[in-house]
This record gives sequence, C-alpha cells and structure tokens, in this order.
Amino acid sequence: MGCRDIGGHWPESATAWAEGRQRAASEGGAMSQAIRPDAIYALGYTDEERQRLTEQAELFRSCTSRLLQDAGLGPGAHVLDVGCGVGDVSILASSLVGPNGSVVGIDTDPRSLAFARERVCERGLTSVTFTEGDFREFVSPRLFDAVVGRFVLMYQGDPAAALAHLAGLVRPGGVIVFQEQDFHCPPIARPEAVDTWCEALERVTQVFEASGMHTRMGLGLYDLFVEAGLPPPHMHIDVHVLTPADALGPKVAAHTLRSLMPIFERFRVATQEELDPETYADRLLADLAASRAVLGWPPLVGAWTRR
Repeated sequence: MGCRDIGGHWPESATAWAEGRQRAASEGGAMSQAIRPDAIYALGYTDEERQRLTEQAELFRSCTSRLLQDAGLGPGAHVLDVGCGVGDVSILASSLVGPNGSVVGIDTDPRSLAFARERVCERGLTSVTFTEGDFREFVSPRLFDAVVGRFVLMYQGDPAAALAHLAGLVRPGGVIVFQEQDFHCPPIARPEAVDTWCEALERVTQVFEASGMHTRMGLGLYDLFVEAGLPPPHMHIDVHVLTPADALGPKVAAHTLRSLMPIFERFRVATQEELDPETYADRLLADLAASRAVLGWPPLVGAWTRR
C-alpha cells in the first residue's frame, strides 16, 4: 500500500483567533480560561504502551463507534483523526466511511505512526493515511467532512484554541466529534467499589493532574465547544462496567499502571511495591468476585456538533 504524508502550517485565521483569545483572557473577557502548557503524556511512548493502546481501543471500540455513527459518519466521508496515536480511531472510522471515503490520521510521535501504518497496511486499508505533526499547525488543501478525536483535548494547554483551529478544517455542515474521559464523576458501583480499584484510580488521577491533564475534560466539552465558537454539542456518556467475568478491563487497568510507573515514581505518587502492576489484574478480579461487585470505569463523554 502506498502511504503518504501531508505537510502543514499554522494558518493566518487560527493565529488571529488565538491572539484575540489571549487578549480577551488578559482583559478578563468571556474567554478567560487559563492558557497553560500542554500536559505531559504520562503513559509514555514505549512499545508496551503502544500495545496497551490497542487493548484499550478494544475496550472502548463499541462506544466510540456509536458516537461516530450518532454524529453521522457514513460512507464516502473524508475524515481527519487528530492525535491518532497507533491508529485505532482511524481504523474504526475507515470501517464507517468505506472504500469511497478516506481517513487522515495525524500525531506527533513517529513510532506510533510507524506502528499505525503497519496496521493499516496489514488490513489493506488503502484509504487511510497518516502524517506526522502537531494538529494545531495542520492545514489541508481541502476541507474535511468530519474531524474526530479520542482522549486528545484533555492534553491540550489551550483546548479551546485547538478546537477552534480544527473547526476551520471542516466544511460547512460537517461534524466535529470528540470523546474525552472525566475522572471526577461520582463512582458507579454495586454494591460498592472495591479498595483495589479505588486506590489505584486515585493514584492515576493524581498523576494525571500532576502531569497537567484536564481530568474534568469529559463533562467540560459543552463549555469548550461553545467557547471555541461552535454550536452547543450533542453529548452522551458511556461507561465500561468491570465485572468478575471481565478479563479485558482489569488487563487494561494493569497495563495502565505499568505504563505510568516511571511517572508515578518521578512525582512520588506511588511505588512499584505499592501498586504491583504485575499482579493487579488478578487481584482486582479476585476482589470483584469476592464482593460480587460491578463498577464503572471513568466515563467517556462524547460530544459532537455541526459546523
């Protein structure tokens, strides 16, 4: 398969928007959300993390597919997938747009993109291509029918500016679709959450906040879309439910702890001995079974609107 890259630069319109937003913030105007540095990608860029991403994508595949379909992604659409990582959302979108559509994925990590290219080549997906770069600096010779992203805006220092730039890449009537997590929703559990899960989730949330992530981005999408100058979005929440019979969820949770260990220790949030990611999946399953408990993963909040 011929895989091509697409170059990009920051357009004058987005630069003007960002400068105006900074002036409004300094003057205490409506767009007064603090502009801060981008978050560290605390999970890292290792081969093991790339494998974890593919497992996580399987965990969330059905809810992301529903969101994209609700937003109207269908045959023949031309889609931009931002922060595409190893290509899971790009591959999912390609299954919806079919051979007459196309998907362009963009990410800053060349190793993730190399892995993504291998995956689409293995699947024979000739309509999916990838480019390396910062999506906030990307322009295209043609407008897209849709811009999509999963777990992307939560890492942006100025997510409203990023979203406003992306809106300019979508044709009139096209859709902007994002799915982000929210780590501060009330816990969902019956009869009650187990300590094995609660303690690990608390540490994960702490380290994500220490790394600069917007850990409340999920339910914050409504305000963010409006602040970026977009129509109010349609929104819904999806929650993966962990049960004593769930093999994949605890596995992904354990791999998440493993990927985070270097930054856990860097920020002195937790040690290898305290979390023991190598045995975590088994311990979590055992505690769920002993308590006959079911509990919810931090929810994924989806939002979409038309330009």
